[in-house]
Amino acid sequence: MESNSGGDDTLATIKSIRTQLQTRIHEQHATHLDLLASLQTLDPNIVPTLDLSLRFVSAFNRRPFSPTPPLPTPKKISHPPTHSVPDPKQLAHVKHERGDNGVDESGNPLSAVRAIVAECLLQRVPFKAIDSSTVLRKLENDDNITAAEKAAMREVGGDSGAILAVEMALRSMAEDNGGLEIEEFVIGGKSRVMVLSIDRTRLVRELPEEPQNHPKRGRINNANESDNLKINRSSSNEWLAPRPMSEMWMGVGDPGMMYAPGGPRGRGMGMMRRPPMAPNSGLLPAQRQGTEEDDLKDLEALLNKKSFKEMQKSKTGEEILNIINRPTARETAVAAKFKSKGGSQVREYCSALTKDDCRRQSGTFLACKKVHFKRIIAPHTDISLGDCSFLDTCRHMKTCKYVHYVLDQTQDDLGPEKPLKPPRAEYCSEVELGESQWINCDIRNFRMDILGQFGVIMADPPWDIHMELPYGTMADDEMRNLNVPALQTDGMIFLWVTGRAMELGRECLEQWGYKRCEEIIWVKTNQLQRIIRTGRTGHWLNHSKEHCLVGIKGNPEINKNIDTDVVVAEVRETSRKPDEMYPMLERISPRTRKLELFARMHNTHAGWISLGNQLNGVRLVDEGLRARYKAAYPHIEVQPSSPPKASAMEIDSAAARSPFATETRSQFADPAAPEERAMAADADDMAG
Repeated sequence: MESNSGGDDTLATIKSIRTQLQTRIHEQHATHLDLLASLQTLDPNIVPTLDLSLRFVSAFNRRPFSPTPPLPTPKKISHPPTHSVPDPKQLAHVKHERGDNGVDESGNPLSAVRAIVAECLLQRVPFKAIDSSTVLRKLENDDNITAAEKAAMREVGGDSGAILAVEMALRSMAEDNGGLEIEEFVIGGKSRVMVLSIDRTRLVRELPEEPQNHPKRGRINNANESDNLKINRSSSNEWLAPRPMSEMWMGVGDPGMMYAPGGPRGRGMGMMRRPPMAPNSGLLPAQRQGTEEDDLKDLEALLNKKSFKEMQKSKTGEEILNIINRPTARETAVAAKFKSKGGSQVREYCSALTKDDCRRQSGTFLACKKVHFKRIIAPHTDISLGDCSFLDTCRHMKTCKYVHYVLDQTQDDLGPEKPLKPPRAEYCSEVELGESQWINCDIRNFRMDILGQFGVIMADPPWDIHMELPYGTMADDEMRNLNVPALQTDGMIFLWVTGRAMELGRECLEQWGYKRCEEIIWVKTNQLQRIIRTGRTGHWLNHSKEHCLVGIKGNPEINKNIDTDVVVAEVRETSRKPDEMYPMLERISPRTRKLELFARMHNTHAGWISLGNQLNGVRLVDEGLRARYKAAYPHIEVQPSSPPKASAMEIDSAAARSPFATETRSQFADPAAPEERAMAADADDMAG
């Protein structure tokens, strides 16, 4: 009996629950029909639209479709209070709630990072999805970010950098007060955060309390006013509630899940239209009916907008391009060979120019260790005129009334300075470089075939640029007819050009068999290391730079990507080029023979052979070249009269230095006496 009574109680309980559920379902169904009846007065097509959507979903899910029954007479329903974007004047007086949802006044660095990130997001009007790396770039480029806020970002980010601080702030704001809707994604093996939407009302609480006229508060107010203006322009007399996308596709089989416990929230809509969405659940005004042109513009903007996948691919491509452009391990190792031993030997110039000005600016009794100048104040100098435009290149120094300068060699009591080592190639010895050699000759008719092959040629021709110059010039045809092709089979040429000769230089390179591959720019500076603004060259504009065309022939073995194509160096005598070119060319083509055409005595360097008509006689120490020159020009005296005998080590190093030592005897054949030809052949064998 007891068991039967227990079963009856359970059955009665189940029936009672079933009755309650049926009653609740009928009440919910009646409420839904009342809501549809009230909404049908605003939108007569709401029922057909809902039926069409539900029919599509039912067919897709293979469930039976039940059309909406006839609607009852509409009743008056009280609309809940609407919520729009908060008034900026009210936002200015919002009191910050301390604790987990506010900024910690105790100096918590994470709170400071949250404040600047929230400000960056609030200024984004209208708001569009943005990822954490873009937020970081905007913060880094924002001039209004204080040093304390940057320090807070570094402290929070730690070793991982400021990107970690931004992502921690975004995650904490999303978890604490729901002011953000975020989504995490992975790009290039790194996790990033995408901010999909924001709640301005909740996000503004992250800002520190500041007066109404504060610049930050003004920027936020302007952003909110702009957002309000855009909403008001698109509003009408009807106020409709948004709803999530999931509600539009729900079937009628589970009516209890269609609306929140507080009652119905939205209205139906067409399959291709969506009501305006907002990050919070407040009501927004309905959009006015757009024209066909507006729809086409919206559709075009939607089609042109990059998808998230396309944006991710673009960023991945940028990272791959960055990896490709990085120097390889081999290139890095080659570049390390040419670095100066013991660090850089360069001394900086003091921006104060003179030691007196340096002491005055630093407020000390001793000047800094940088290079200083001292003013030359002659009896005829007028200090009020200022500095001379030409400085140490002035041709009237003895009578010029402007101020000139000279290096200040006086020593303050800072101890003995370390002497600067003369610049030279650190990867090889002086023996390998060899001594400087030169030949005074007329390059136009000199026999180039006796010189042999070279890895590098540098030329500074006296172009006829229709200016008054302190040296003779050559005609265009004379330049084209130079026997430069006999000097190189595989190598590079560096040709200085200026003015109208730039096009002529390109023409000469092509005629000599070269392909122009690069162009070096020499930016000229004056004695005080400032860019020249008043030069002596240039017809329309003052020239403050010169160009050096780089040509290549054959397949030479050279080092790439070590130096740049810009040289910043001081101007000296007329037509004198920077000395920085010689070590640069040695780094590009190490241990090869090098030739300079149209050289003067200041151009002679170790390991180079110089040709020109302003050199002091002939100086040759290479036995093979010396013998060939004497065979071709027996009446010219060659210095030194008895060159030192080369040791076996020097011969081996000279052979290793030149990849062009496999010259044939016929190349240097000369219609001279048999004794002279035999001597030239023996010398050639010794050099090889």
